[in-house]
Amino acid sequence: MDLEWLPTEAKPSDSHEIASLFAQSWTSPFTQLQFGPLEPHILAKTMAPRISRQMGMPNVRFDVIRHPTTQTIVSVAQWTLPSSEEQQQQQGEEDEEGTAASPHQETQEQNNEHQLFEDESYVNTLPDECNKSLILAFTIGLRNLRQQVLQNQKKYYSLENLATHSDFRGKGLARRLIEQVLAQADDKNDDVLVYLETASDNLTAMGLYKSLGFEERGRYRIEDLREFVGREELERCGGVTEHTHVAFVRYPKVL
Repeated sequence: MDLEWLPTEAKPSDSHEIASLFAQSWTSPFTQLQFGPLEPHILAKTMAPRISRQMGMPNVRFDVIRHPTTQTIVSVAQWTLPSSEEQQQQQGEEDEEGTAASPHQETQEQNNEHQLFEDESYVNTLPDECNKSLILAFTIGLRNLRQQVLQNQKKYYSLENLATHSDFRGKGLARRLIEQVLAQADDKNDDVLVYLETASDNLTAMGLYKSLGFEERGRYRIEDLREFVGREELERCGGVTEHTHVAFVRYPKVL
């Protein structure tokens, strides 16, 4: 890989191409249980508007690597970024003033309720072929895992999604996308962690993250998928009856 294959920030016009890459990459048995027998282009069409909205959020960034000849996106990483100093200062002032003086401040319970409402709203937009109850349970489970691992940590990068086109895997593109953010986290020199999750049976991803200095810090397990999926569907997707996701944290290096 030469210098032409460098990460850049995605543009709003890339939302459908990014959605297509995510949809084409979600081929694991557990993903098939969530999204059913949907064709990738149908799933991408559903996801693209949400990705477009996320691109407008101040703490969300999509980094991509494009083919140097065609400029098509061949690898993408979606990040949640650390809060800015202004946002943290504002939150600190709200904390000092208290709830009575800050009517717009949310308690953790209120924030969780708001997030649940957003999750349910998103899930309800998915095609009927999707297993909406499983997707919602999994989403909530991962959020609880993140809160458990990060606790009161306010400044961190979080890798939300990572995908590489099948024709370009094994070329170090995903590593490049992650290493760019690791360098940014180290450059801040202010205890900025990098957080991510992956399936325990994704051995390639597990190996990549460990080689980049990530350490396992927690696990979320759905012990019995039969609560969400029928026997025939489980057999169609390989007969797996449980699923485990692993939380990783990479601590900053002192430069």
